[in-house]
Order: sequence, then structure tokens, then C-alpha cells
Amino acid sequence: MNEVSISFGSQGHLSATLTLPAREQRARMGVVLLNVGIIHRIGPHRFNAKLARALAQEGVPTLRMDLSGQGDSGTPQAALPFEQQAVVDLQAAMDHFQRLCDVGQFVIAGICSGAHSGLAVALADTRVTALWMLDGFAYPTARTRWNRLTQPLREAPLRTLTSWARRRVRRAARAIRRVASQTPKQELLDLGRRAPPREVFGRDIQALVDRGVAVHLVYSGSMRWYFNYPGQLRDAFSEFDFVDRVRCDYLPQADHTATTLAAQQRLIRGLADWLRGVLDGACGANARNKAS
Repeated sequence: MNEVSISFGSQGHLSATLTLPAREQRARMGVVLLNVGIIHRIGPHRFNAKLARALAQEGVPTLRMDLSGQGDSGTPQAALPFEQQAVVDLQAAMDHFQRLCDVGQFVIAGICSGAHSGLAVALADTRVTALWMLDGFAYPTARTRWNRLTQPLREAPLRTLTSWARRRVRRAARAIRRVASQTPKQELLDLGRRAPPREVFGRDIQALVDRGVAVHLVYSGSMRWYFNYPGQLRDAFSEFDFVDRVRCDYLPQADHTATTLAAQQRLIRGLADWLRGVLDGACGANARNKAS
């Protein structure tokens, strides 16, 4: 395995680490990893670095990058709004990756905000042929909401009831303070990206699958408020046929930032196994195309 730090982008402002397999061979796909929120490209608990090195053992090159204004990357002049700039940055990463390793197909693997940016660039660029999203957009169902109440109550009844009581007291206290100060209730500022409407997300995933993009959605136990049972994707998008054509895993033992070594190993092993199948499928499709 070899690792090298590189700079690229229209103004040379983007920084990344390229991880290459030890044996020289032409790769069929390259994997692009990116920031999780404002965390450096190394990833939470070094997850991106560990993932890149594990994929190198599979013969897959990986580029883990910092988006504009994050980690070691600078901010370009006349930068676009964050969501648009992320797409431009990821496309620049694929351009440079393609020049360095002669790969024309890419896997985008992202966590949380990285998953959101991965979806955006997959929709914008046909070079993306596989998309892995951990704790991306989630759409609760009636069963999800029922589980929100019953799961904590089953696991820790006394603690849950005590928590509910304290929450009611705090809400009452806040209401009294608002009335006393004559200040209207303010909505909390949403600093994250709002999820698109369910129908829009469904059409986007359907469009990717129809284009031949392999999609793997993973949800951790930290998402239990929004995603908390294995069949939720099918229930939420039953009218779309992509539910039979994507992989969706619910991993309640893992958390949002893969804190434990066990969670990291489970996620890395799951992604590597899925990617192996994607590569085998791409190889088979290429062979069929040549034969015809």
C-alpha cells in the first residue's frame, strides 16, 4: 500500500490523500471519501483512513479529500453555496483521480453530510456508478414513530418514564418564561441540510438505480428517532421499485461516528463485501458488452 498527499482543483486549493494498492494493476473503479460534517478527511475516529487502507488490500484505490474550506483545503475565490461547491469539489476530485489512476468509474462513500453530498454528485455526474450512504436522509413511517416510544420503554422503563417527566417539566418552565417575558417562541435554526421531500428522494434514488448505479444505504443506531427497523425503507417507499434493487442495512449496535472498533470493522467489512459484488457485476457487464 502506498499513500501520497496531493493538491488539485481550479485554484490548487483542494487537499487529499491518495491510497494505492501495493500491487500494480489497473483499477476498474476508484473510491472517493469526504468530510463528515467539519471533521478532517481522516474521518471520525480515523474511519476514512482505516477504510481506505482496507480497500487497498482489496486492490481498490481510494482518494479521501477535504471539501473547500474544510480540513487542509482552502476556500476558492467566488465560492459557490456549500451544497453546489461540494459537487464541484467532488467532480474535481474525480477529474484528478482519473488522470492519476486512469479510472473512469467512481464510488462515493459518505457519512451524514458526506452522504448528502455524495447523492448530489451522483445525480449530477454519470461517472458515479456506486453510492454508499451512512446515516443519510431518512423517512420515518408509522411503525418508526411507534418504535420511538416503545423501544426505550422496553429497554429501560424507569429511566424512560423519569426522562419523560423531566421533559414535561422543562417544557412547562419554558412556556412560563416566554409568557412572563412576552417574547414569542422562536424556531430553532436548522444548521444542517433539510431532507428533501419523500417523493423527491424516492425519484432521485429511482433515477440512479435506473441508470445502473449501485446504492447501499446504511443506518446506525444513532438514527433510531428517524430509522429504527430493518424493513423501513420498503415501507417508506413501497410505490418505488428501487426498494428491490438497493441494499439497505440497519445496524443498531453502531453509532453515527463509528466510535467502537467493532462498529468500524462491521462497517468496513460490509462496504468491502458490497463493493466486491459491485466490481464483479461491472466486470460481468463489461464482458457481456464486449461479446455483443
